[in-house]
Amino acid sequence: MATAKKKCCKCAKKAAAPKCAKKAAAPKVEKLAIDGGKKVWAKPFPAWPQFNPKTGKKVLDILNSGKVNYWTGPIGMQFEAAWAKWLGVKNAISVSNGTAALHVALTALGIGSGDEVICTSYSFIASSFCALQAGALPVFVDVGTDHLIDPAKIEAAITKRTKAIVVVHLYGIVADMDPILKIAKKHKLAVVEDCAQCFGGKYKGKKAGTIGTVGCFSFCQSKHFTTGGEGGMVCCNDDDLAWECRSVRDHGYDVRAKLNLLKMEGKQLYIHRRVGYNFRMTEIQSAIGLGELERFDKWNLAQRKKLGKALMKGLKGHPLIKYMPVDTKERENCFWLLPFVVDTSKLKCSMKEFIAAVQAEGACAYSVLWPEMYKEEAFAKRKGFGERSYPFNDPAHRKIDYTKFNCKMANSLADSTISFWTHPTYTLEHMEADVKAFKKVAAAMMK
Repeated sequence: MATAKKKCCKCAKKAAAPKCAKKAAAPKVEKLAIDGGKKVWAKPFPAWPQFNPKTGKKVLDILNSGKVNYWTGPIGMQFEAAWAKWLGVKNAISVSNGTAALHVALTALGIGSGDEVICTSYSFIASSFCALQAGALPVFVDVGTDHLIDPAKIEAAITKRTKAIVVVHLYGIVADMDPILKIAKKHKLAVVEDCAQCFGGKYKGKKAGTIGTVGCFSFCQSKHFTTGGEGGMVCCNDDDLAWECRSVRDHGYDVRAKLNLLKMEGKQLYIHRRVGYNFRMTEIQSAIGLGELERFDKWNLAQRKKLGKALMKGLKGHPLIKYMPVDTKERENCFWLLPFVVDTSKLKCSMKEFIAAVQAEGACAYSVLWPEMYKEEAFAKRKGFGERSYPFNDPAHRKIDYTKFNCKMANSLADSTISFWTHPTYTLEHMEADVKAFKKVAAAMMK
């Protein structure tokens, strides 16, 4: 039997190698729009807000009637009743804006001089100013990777002065409420839900705004829906607290007595049982609110969920995404703004440059919307009301040096988050454009 000739090592290697072996070509990177390349999306995204077409005639009818004040027409109370029914609470008190809602809630809870309120470090300023406006001092707590107050860090911030926790359901994401409620019960604290960005979000089946002591909503222009630029609502199941809120909202009136008199005789009763404010909503605002609430579930919220889930699906698993927005069975997102946390260690540019490049592609993208609240000049320099800078320098308070706060996670998220709007006027095509823009820029700017 003939023996096969052995090939030398060099020959064997040569034979094993493909004749036309070529070095793998590097993936082609598209020229970015910010550098003069073609945009992913060349048209402006649709405007928000857009109003219910039915509302215009109702507003005109109110103007023609001359009954434009809360106490002269029926629409304000109708809107309150409709909102309470939609939310699933006994009481809804309309107010002039979301800040007023928080102010009314804390004041009605009896919070004031000498008291402290636990606040998230990372939200719009009203979420902490409400404590100052009530005469109390906010104490800031860091957030978790979900952008919301971290329940594990709340208890360490509680003192004998603490009276309430303001929980912000930020970006449409519902906070992890069970551990917060447990802490609140242990220390006998009120829980104020700031739902300015959370219409229809749910925690274990309960709508945001129905879980704590009192829920506060904003109807500002940018929110899930607006009542004509401004507006708000305070909501609770406690009847006594609700009457107190109505009184605080309305010059300190004995509102219960006034309503009874209106039913009986149509007289205007002026009995001021406490110091209050004028935070009433107009009839026109209420009519707009009724029109938007009418189509909220079937169009507004349904479309937001559709768009938000599509956007999350499009970016899921991308190597640059470190944390996705929270949307689970227990914590149902209502998709106001979707925040994605980027692993900046993988970028060869700054986060600011990355977001600017995504925007240049035509995407509706933003960084985080606000700085950490305690870094604002009002807190850093303790600038309050009047010459004595109330309540910062109120002798009933301990002196808090807000420059000493250092909420590391909030600071980290501020430097690593890219957010996308999910307004119901957008379509799936707009979400696809956002995804394409993100991926195009990522391909060019990742290490």
